[in-house]
Amino acid sequence: MKFSILSSLLFFSWQSSTILAAPLESRESTNILDVRANLIPTPDQVNELIEDPSKFSDWAKIGEPQIDKAIFFTGQSSQKINQIVSWANSMGLTSVRNIWNSANFYQRGQYKGVDNDTFRNFQKAFSKYYADQTKGTAWLIFPQDSTPAASGIFWSVELDEIINEAKVDKIVWIDQNKITDSGYDWMNEQKLYWQKGEDKPAGA
Repeated sequence: MKFSILSSLLFFSWQSSTILAAPLESRESTNILDVRANLIPTPDQVNELIEDPSKFSDWAKIGEPQIDKAIFFTGQSSQKINQIVSWANSMGLTSVRNIWNSANFYQRGQYKGVDNDTFRNFQKAFSKYYADQTKGTAWLIFPQDSTPAASGIFWSVELDEIINEAKVDKIVWIDQNKITDSGYDWMNEQKLYWQKGEDKPAGA
């Protein structure tokens, strides 16, 4: 009889602990989902960030981009951008795509409630933040036989921020046409796109 009562108590005790554990696990799962969701701004937050790009610091990794590690590109297809970013990352460099807490932060598809014009302004805003955080030597990856377009975000937004903030000493011009050449010594590239004290280069 004592054994039966003890068994029943143990059984109900196990059931109670199981029932209590389930809601806790659900809450933890919900919290994880909430954290993930909070890595992408809401439409209202997008507008706030456009108004005040300094607030991007809440969405970015601390200390990024590191000094002398920031690359810039312009006027490229998605395929070319992917190639540039992949190459840069393999060389220890950082792009505007790499500094966010969410790897999908820059992706258009993450912003369902944002129209195209607003998203374009959002791109300009986070590009401005990225340029503002750039220090030391910056790297422009672009064909040396071409000129960056004046309509591009690099020339019209990022370059202005770099020049005005005066945190960058020079922009080295890496020849995009050579980055797949294993013999290209990009670290010792002598061609500069701009250096501190110079006027803004003309755009195409």
